[in-house]
Amino acid sequence: MQSMNNNQFSMKCFFLLNCSALIMSLLIVFLSTHIRLGEAGLGCDPWPECYAQLSFADGVKGLEIPESEFKMFRSLHRYIASLLGINILIIMVMAIWYRKQISPLLPVLMVLVVLFLSILGISTPTRSLPLVTLGNILGGIVLSGLVWRQILRTRNPNRTKSSAPLVLFLVSATLTVQLISGAWASANYTGSACPHLLQCSYADDISGNLIESFNVLRKLNLDNNHRLILDETSSIIQFSHRIIAIILLMLIIIALYKVKQNHRDLFKPVLLVSCFFFAEFMLGIINVLTDMPLWTNTLHNLLAVALLFATINLTMLIRFKRKH
Repeated sequence: MQSMNNNQFSMKCFFLLNCSALIMSLLIVFLSTHIRLGEAGLGCDPWPECYAQLSFADGVKGLEIPESEFKMFRSLHRYIASLLGINILIIMVMAIWYRKQISPLLPVLMVLVVLFLSILGISTPTRSLPLVTLGNILGGIVLSGLVWRQILRTRNPNRTKSSAPLVLFLVSATLTVQLISGAWASANYTGSACPHLLQCSYADDISGNLIESFNVLRKLNLDNNHRLILDETSSIIQFSHRIIAIILLMLIIIALYKVKQNHRDLFKPVLLVSCFFFAEFMLGIINVLTDMPLWTNTLHNLLAVALLFATINLTMLIRFKRKH
């Protein structure tokens, strides 16, 4: 009896540790997003003149990425990241210790992601490489997703397999492509390259810059004062993100229709994913129409995490179904 009580207490502690890790990971995503977008110039007035160049004839050649702003947010980010690292390390130790009740796979993956983000932040602080920023963005989102999945597994450990491969493929592909596309656009600071919904500022040589736009090893085009100079690659990246969002919205609608026809028990979780995606889609439009406010852009990034959580919940329901 005493052993059973100790085991229940340990599982409760494990669950609470994961909940605290989830809260801290969300705070880190929020802070890193707010810092990145704020230092890039979003929220300044008048936009987009204050954000980046409108032509090569302008006196200011491009977007300046300052290092002195948002010091308080940076300090808070590092403090929470340190606490999160310790928290996740404890989670991994507990999972290994109670490996008969808890699979240590997800906690080990969490620790690896934390190590990856730590090394990325320490060894490559420069923002001239979009790949580094991309790694930070996706790394933080993936870490939050792993913690969320661990929480779901801890709360509902006994499940049996169920099959809905079409839904799983459509939703997972939608999420993956959308996250990478949005992260790549953000990593390249392309917000002002297309100040209108269907119009971009730089479109003189689209075909000649298409391949370079998606070269993961590309460097940002900076002037001698380390200011970003936007060009055709910026327009291609930003406009591609919008086209992909439209295509994926149609895929989500198809998935919702198929589920309603063939998997009615999954309709509510798929509808939840659809609502988050639609909210993300509409907020992207609002951002453009309102000249890219800082806080709505931050919310746009946080909605991507909410979309990830809803999708993880769906995939677990598809792959596993509770025993009756």
